Amino acid sequence: MWLYLVLTTPREAPPLRFPLSASQRELVARVPASAEGFALVPAAALLHRKLIANPVTRDAVERWTDEHPIPQSWLLGGADAVVWKTGKRTSYAIRLDPFRAFLVRLWLMSSTNVEGRWDGTVFVIGPSGAPMDARALDGVLRFTNGLAEGDVLVVQRRASRGMFPPIGRPAVTSVRVTPREILLTSRAAAEGGRASRPPVGQAARHSKTALISAYFVEPPKILDDAERILGTDVSALVGEGGSIAIYDIDAGTLLPRPKCVIAVPATERARAEMQNVMQVAALVGETRDTGSEILVAFDRESMPRYLKDVFVPAPWPATRWSVRIDAVRIAPVLERLGDNRGLRFVAPRIHRASRDLRRWLDALRQAETIEAAESEAGGVEELRVRIASK
Repeated sequence: MWLYLVLTTPREAPPLRFPLSASQRELVARVPASAEGFALVPAAALLHRKLIANPVTRDAVERWTDEHPIPQSWLLGGADAVVWKTGKRTSYAIRLDPFRAFLVRLWLMSSTNVEGRWDGTVFVIGPSGAPMDARALDGVLRFTNGLAEGDVLVVQRRASRGMFPPIGRPAVTSVRVTPREILLTSRAAAEGGRASRPPVGQAARHSKTALISAYFVEPPKILDDAERILGTDVSALVGEGGSIAIYDIDAGTLLPRPKCVIAVPATERARAEMQNVMQVAALVGETRDTGSEILVAFDRESMPRYLKDVFVPAPWPATRWSVRIDAVRIAPVLERLGDNRGLRFVAPRIHRASRDLRRWLDALRQAETIEAAESEAGGVEELRVRIASK
C-alpha cells in the first residue's frame, strides 16, 4: 500500500495551459455560484512542494497549512483540486481514486471535524452549494484563453474586492512558481476612457539602482499629493506620461522628501509646462533638457546618480504603467513612512500608499525585486508581475 501511494505521487507535471481541458472545466464547474473566488490546482501535491521550495512563499504556505486542514501529498497523489472561498469558509473538491478517497475519509475522521463527501470521482471537503451553470462558467473563464501557462489558476469573481490583482472584476490570474521566482499574469475587462498609449518618444525602462523606478502613460493620482511635499505641481509636466526614479527618501524629517528624478519626453508642451516648476527646482535641485528628455530633480544628489545610472527595458510591454521595486532596500524606509504623522496629514494619499506597500512587502519578506506592468489591448486589461527571491 505504501509503495503504491509513493509511486503514484508525481515528481513533476506539465504546466496548466489555456484554454482548460474538458476534465479541468468539469472540476471547476463544481465551484458553487455563491463563491467569491476559487483556484484550480492541477497536481496539487506538486504545487505544495514548489511553494515550500520558494523562499518567498514558504512562510505563507506554512502558516496556511497550520490554520487549514490539508491532506498530506501522498494522500493526494497526482490529484487535481479546486479550492473556493465563500464568506470566511474554505472548501475543496479533489479528484481522487477510490483508494485515496477512502484514506482521506479516514484522515478527516481522525484529524479534523470537517465534513467530507465522496461521489465516486471527486471528494468534497467543507461546505458547498449549487454549482455554476454552463453560462456562468463560460463567463468566468472567458479571459483565460491564451493566458500564460502556470501552476495554478486563480479567479476573483465580481463580489471579491480588496485583494490581488488590483484590476477590475471578475479577474483571472495564472501563477507560475519556480525555485527563485513567482510569475503572475492577470486579466480583466478593460475600463473605458483610460489611456493605453506609450508616451511620445519614451519607452518603458527602469533604473537598476533606484528604490522605485516607475513609468506611466497618465500621471498617477498620487502626484496630486506630491505638490505639498515638493513645493510645486508636477502633474501638468507629466501630463503626456513619463517616468520617475526614486533613489532615497528622507523619512527622518517632519515631512519626508523624496530624492528622485522625474523624466518626461522633450515635447513643446513639456517645455512650456517646465517653466512652472523651474523656479522651485532651481532653488533645491536641478533641471536638464537632453533634447529627447526633460529631467527634473528636487535635490542636489539625484541628478548625478541618474545620469550615471544603468537602465534596463521593462520586462513586458506597458501601455499604462510599469514599475520596478527594490524590496530589500525599501522595506526599512516604508517602516518609517508608515509611522510619519506629518505625511499622514499633509499627503494622505502617499501615506496610505506607503502603508499598503509596507503591508504587501511584509508578506514578501524574502523578495529581492518586484517588477510589474499593466497593458490594455482588445478591451482586455492585463497585469504581469514577477517577484524574485533573495
